[in-house]
Amino acid sequence: MDLKLAGKKALIVGGSRGLGKAIARQLALEGVDCTICARNEVTLKATAEELAHETGRNIYPIVADTTNPDSIRNLAEQAAAAMGRIDILINSGARVGGGEPEDFHNIKDELILKDFEEKYMGYFRSIRAVAPYMIENNWGRIINISGLAAKLGGNFFSSGPRNASVVHLTKSASMELGKHGINVNAVYPAVVETETLRDRFPNEEDVQKATAMYPIGRLVTAEDIAYVVAFLASPLSISMTGEVLSVTGGIGNTVNY
Repeated sequence: MDLKLAGKKALIVGGSRGLGKAIARQLALEGVDCTICARNEVTLKATAEELAHETGRNIYPIVADTTNPDSIRNLAEQAAAAMGRIDILINSGARVGGGEPEDFHNIKDELILKDFEEKYMGYFRSIRAVAPYMIENNWGRIINISGLAAKLGGNFFSSGPRNASVVHLTKSASMELGKHGINVNAVYPAVVETETLRDRFPNEEDVQKATAMYPIGRLVTAEDIAYVVAFLASPLSISMTGEVLSVTGGIGNTVNY
């Protein structure tokens, strides 16, 4: 299927590794020039060189910090100047908490505040900074990476609300920007096989336990997520906005209506 993405310009926030890197690669393979951002300049430049060599597309690395409003505004300006315009925005915030406890009795206030600062506020700032460029062209696609914890009760007192807030942001932004030809959607990943997986599951036994929860018989890969995001970023996704797609390998027994 031709996704009609050739010639589009994308900004991937959090694009130096993990999901963001996989998404940037897939978009570039579809003919999209990409700007990727992260805080670590060394990793960012190495990723840009790798993806440019692999895909033959222009990959622009720009250092940015989503907790800094001025940094995000500067990122949007530099990305638009480098690429000529911004058609696609991918918000791919990193997991903040990592191995820190999220249970009721032990979670720290600082973790919750940092979670919302980096993910909800980071996504909101990025959308607001990029929206004027999309409005000018009367077209755009915005895809927010949320997380399955948004749908789970229990000891997810930071990641759950954080990811749920992204869903609310997605719907509200789609209502605000739809009249300008801009679609806004989100994706729920679960445990995804990336280069950081071993940070969460250092033992092979832990990986096997996680894998056993998936009806598809394997973990979801970053590439699996990237394929879905590429469709949402394309003109073919015109009828989808304000929605959240679960790309979780069928994990869990929840029935959604």
